[in-house]
Parts: sequence; structure tokens; C-alpha cells
Amino acid sequence: MSGSGRINIVITEKTPCLLEPRKIQVTAWADRPLSEIVPILYLAIPRSQYAKAFNSVTFTVDGKLITVYSSGEIKLGCVLREEIALRLLEKLRVILDKAYEYYERHGMPDLRLLEARQRLNPLEIYKHLPKTNCKGCGEQGCFPFAVKLANGEKTLRECTQIQQPKYSDNKTYLEKMLQPIRLEIDML
Repeated sequence: MSGSGRINIVITEKTPCLLEPRKIQVTAWADRPLSEIVPILYLAIPRSQYAKAFNSVTFTVDGKLITVYSSGEIKLGCVLREEIALRLLEKLRVILDKAYEYYERHGMPDLRLLEARQRLNPLEIYKHLPKTNCKGCGEQGCFPFAVKLANGEKTLRECTQIQQPKYSDNKTYLEKMLQPIRLEIDML
């Protein structure tokens, strides 16, 4: 898809939110299928969820849930007004453009990376932490920190021990598993 240019996203449907009827749920469509970049989004966006059955990825932008399907369909969680949806979709468009830039430079990511990221859980993270239970991260120990790291409540930078040179291999492994691809986006 060389020279693909900017992705355009159009809102196609607005329905009342089931949980909060005063808000709207938005369906939008990109101007092309997104199958090449769904795996890239999953590997690049921390705390994202990949659904292989639907070839979709779900993540949050500004605290709002967004699901991107390989077909180009985009579902945006409940927002108060259409202007908010448009602002979120513009942020998403920048993310999608960055993912396509990555795809054009590097091609599809290795499927083993997808599988490894899907296997990442608190126990796997804990295996690679220093296990000093120093509480420098603000948690009672390394396992509670691993749980919060897995669900996105903490970042690896908050582990003071893993920053030491003797843990550099473990730090590199965890960084690669938590976010295997970097897209240079600072809005998530």
C-alpha cells in the first residue's frame, strides 16, 4: 500500500448508548480495509486487546473505548456529543496513519510476536521482574506490580529495581513484550 496517504474516516451511524442513553455510540468507517494494520495496532498500543476471530483490536483513546476491525469498520464507545467523537476519530486517524507508515517500511509483523503478546500475563511478567519486593513501585511486592503492569495501571519505568544494569536483559524482554512496536504517538 505504498504511497497510501492519509486515511479518511466517516461517521456512518449514531445510536443511543445502552448504558447511558443521553450519550451516543458511534460507528464509523475508514476509506479502506485495515487488515494490514490491525496486528500492528495491537503490538504498538499498550493495554490493547486483539480478537483473532474478528481480526479486530480494542483500546482506549482519551479514556474512550475504540474497536478497529480489519474491514475498516470502527466502533467508538459512548460519548456525550458528536464533536467529541470527531475529535477522537481524528486522533485515531493519526494513529492509523502511523501504523500504515510502519507497515510500508517494515511489512507485517511476525505472527510469533502476536502470539507472545497474547500469552503475556501477570505470571509471565513476574518471572522477569527482579522479585525483590522492595515496594519502590508503590505496590506491596513484585507480583501485585506485575498484575498492575499487565492491566496498564503501572508502567515498567515505575519498577526502580529493573532499571539497574544487572536486570537489563529482563527489562529489554518486558519492554519488547509490553509494546513490541513503537509508532511514535504520544496521545494514548
